[in-house]
Amino acid sequence: MAFYSPLPFLLDPLYLFNTLWLVVQVTIFDDLQCHKWALLLQQRRQKLNQLQTRIVKKDFSETKELFHELFYGVPKGKKAEPGMAGSLLYHMAMVTKMETETSVLLKALNIEAPDVEALLWRFYSEFVSDADELTKPLGELNIDARKVASTPSHSTSQKIRLFMDLNQKTQAAANLLNAQNPEASKAAENLFKEWSKYVAEMRLRQEFQTIKGILTLSDLAKRYGVSRLSAVMQSVQEQFGKETVNIALEVTLKVGLRRESLQSIMLSDHDINYTMSIDTLDGHMKFLNCPIYGGQKYIGEKLGVNDQVTSLFCKHFCFAHAKAMLETVLPFTFDLTQPQRMATHGKCDFYLKLGYSPNSVVSEKYVPLVVSWNLTRKCNLKCSHCYINATTDELKSELNTEESKQLIDQIAEVSRPLLILSGGEPLLRKDVYELIRYGTEKGLRMGLGSNGCLIDSKVAEKLKEAGIKTVSISLDSPIPKQHDEFRGVEGSWQKAVDAIKALRQNDVLVQVNTTLTQQNYDQIDDIMYLSEQIGVENFHLFFLVPTGRGAKIADISPAMYEDMITKTFAKTAKHKLNVRPSCAPQFMRIAKGLNMDMRQWIRGCIAGLYYCRVYPNGDITPCPYLPVKLGNIRETSFKDIWFNSPVFKALRDPNSLKGKCGACEYKTVCGGCRARAYGLSADFIDYCGDLREPTELNGDYLAEDPWCVYQPKKP
Repeated sequence: MAFYSPLPFLLDPLYLFNTLWLVVQVTIFDDLQCHKWALLLQQRRQKLNQLQTRIVKKDFSETKELFHELFYGVPKGKKAEPGMAGSLLYHMAMVTKMETETSVLLKALNIEAPDVEALLWRFYSEFVSDADELTKPLGELNIDARKVASTPSHSTSQKIRLFMDLNQKTQAAANLLNAQNPEASKAAENLFKEWSKYVAEMRLRQEFQTIKGILTLSDLAKRYGVSRLSAVMQSVQEQFGKETVNIALEVTLKVGLRRESLQSIMLSDHDINYTMSIDTLDGHMKFLNCPIYGGQKYIGEKLGVNDQVTSLFCKHFCFAHAKAMLETVLPFTFDLTQPQRMATHGKCDFYLKLGYSPNSVVSEKYVPLVVSWNLTRKCNLKCSHCYINATTDELKSELNTEESKQLIDQIAEVSRPLLILSGGEPLLRKDVYELIRYGTEKGLRMGLGSNGCLIDSKVAEKLKEAGIKTVSISLDSPIPKQHDEFRGVEGSWQKAVDAIKALRQNDVLVQVNTTLTQQNYDQIDDIMYLSEQIGVENFHLFFLVPTGRGAKIADISPAMYEDMITKTFAKTAKHKLNVRPSCAPQFMRIAKGLNMDMRQWIRGCIAGLYYCRVYPNGDITPCPYLPVKLGNIRETSFKDIWFNSPVFKALRDPNSLKGKCGACEYKTVCGGCRARAYGLSADFIDYCGDLREPTELNGDYLAEDPWCVYQPKKP
């Protein structure tokens, strides 16, 4: 690393900076808090040495794994490490965050930035000295630290171009390695230095903005007082969090990573202990170190800045950033508090409670995290597999607008779930936007399940404005004609694709739902590729449950069912989609056998535990495919049905399961498909194609899943 100053010292305002940089040869800022980035680069240098040694010895065993770990990291488990890519993305995001903290505060106060130049360059010079010392083991990086600090930061498009360029070079080096070419050693060396250079540059930019921010805050505290600054920061913190996280998310997605990568990327310069309990639906995200506060603390101590001042960014903006990040990656609503802050406790502790509702007066183990609401039975398509047997006419007993709002109120008394408005086609309800807005105001996360035929740019914009968070669109083939035949209306494929594009243009998260049949069994890969190309992030593969009109369709065999789950998981490595099999609880057992990260899912079958369905007339059932009426919200409150229904209570007890499901070692994580078990015992798999409404219990929903081929190991 080198710092260049072309001006004579008498004219150079950075003379002090140059002088300090030349004489200080020891680490000044705290290693643990401020310099994990450099320590990670040193560790990766050692990995590079291991890789090069293997190449020289022509021992290419495990070199692919070592190369990938070096540049793209190990994002999960005890070995979690973000790699070069994670570090670069993290520091890109932090540069934006630190710049925005200061600019948002100044804009809120409607004032110009105070003059902090002299102190800014003094402290920055000390950090540069640290960086120079710590990067020596990496080789000469040739970084002009003054230029880094004094030139404008990268725009979002520049960040994406930079990352994509590095990706291409990394792939070229990987190709040499795969070909067992000795030149791979030199290519990896050059690649490592280039990644290291940009990581170091971004870290320097980040610290420059961090120092600028704390100096600005200190000056403003003297002028306006801590109380006023705190009030102003609180008034803009939500806007700040969304703005900074949205930029980070845009870069992450456009460089080809998934949105949940935001969490693993945070590992770059933090020691994070992240725990979640399914039993209590809560958890902690503890930051044991913080490079931002490390710099703020050092400067605060040097200048005698009060702890109340140095904790303001932590209290308001870091909290807002963490909340916005979690809202981006978590599919469920949550309440977030900060019991401990780095500035006052030496560590940050964020406590989150899933589905928490301030209106809830009970504390139970099982609360709904997802509620699917068939808003109407009316539909504009004629799908051959429709579980609700939708028609062109609405159900006469559908909940009206006022009753619908009362239902939302009742749900909020239990939890704040993801409420999915489905159908039929929910957009055929004239009050759909009003209900979305009302649910959003009540703190629920609002989703929509649609065939897409009624969604154009204007509708997508109205959905966004009403507060919709996610929309699922059905897409059952990459071949338009085949999809249209399955959906019963010509042109429905093109309308579905156009709907997805319109939603993405309005920044609405889209999920593609594909129902697996004998006809599209060999097309799943193509559907996934198509989904990626049009901006989809989530892909749910639905396994046909023989209810409604679906009872008349020939399903795939249980063996094919098992095989498809395995194949679908295998495809995730080459796709950037978040993939989940639906109505296929055995996926949890299969995922565990493939050593996949299980933390992204709660359980295979969540019916009655964290999920239920509302029929258009207000009937409550465990799920859309298990049409057992447990009560009606016109007669009994949602809370009473949820907590007191004997069926719900039985579903929450894994020991109540029968047959091989009851004996299975995976029953607590899988549970088997209760709808298939019920359908077989109730004889409507073959004969109940005209099932339209929830009925009284007439089958055994606790029987073993007839579509599961696994034989339990327990006797």
